Amino acid sequence: MSKNKALELLAQHHPEYIKMAKSIAGNNNEVFNYAEDFVQEAYLKLSRYDDLFNKIVSDKGKVSKGYMFFVLRSIILNSIKKKSNLKYNHLGSQYDFEEKYNWIDEGQDPGVVSLEALEIKMYQIIKDNASWFDYELFKTYLTTGKSFRTIANESKIGIRTIYLSIKRSKLLIADKLHEDYQDYLNGDFHLI
Repeated sequence: MSKNKALELLAQHHPEYIKMAKSIAGNNNEVFNYAEDFVQEAYLKLSRYDDLFNKIVSDKGKVSKGYMFFVLRSIILNSIKKKSNLKYNHLGSQYDFEEKYNWIDEGQDPGVVSLEALEIKMYQIIKDNASWFDYELFKTYLTTGKSFRTIANESKIGIRTIYLSIKRSKLLIADKLHEDYQDYLNGDFHLI
């Protein structure tokens, strides 16, 4: 199938993606107010994939909303990180990151707390069920924001090996976190 068909299928769930973006933002008003822009940016990012249909549509013809969630999360966190680096760069090494985190963490809504719980579960699933190599590579990929190519160049590991390892990790997470993710989307935060 075509990339355009995949984008049409994605667009059918547009209001859900807006809610996703807002929940990822938590109490960050700047991100919350530009949720639509982040969703549009996600569409643009996904439109670059030639095999988009195979990535986001299951054999049964259902769209993988989890894939969109991770794309949105990546875009939003990168945006926050860029702005945070500019805002706090002048404070230098005297600035206590833990203090900043605790300040940001105060008063979060249940959706944000549940999202953090999902993230912790995600790492725990990979740590407990994947090989050491897959866990370390996945952790590196998520925490550094580096591309497969950059990781391959720095580590001298083949890009195909990196791709397959990350794919295994993502499939494992999708399998183990499916029910919790559905609870998150339905607003049943207490079940996570």
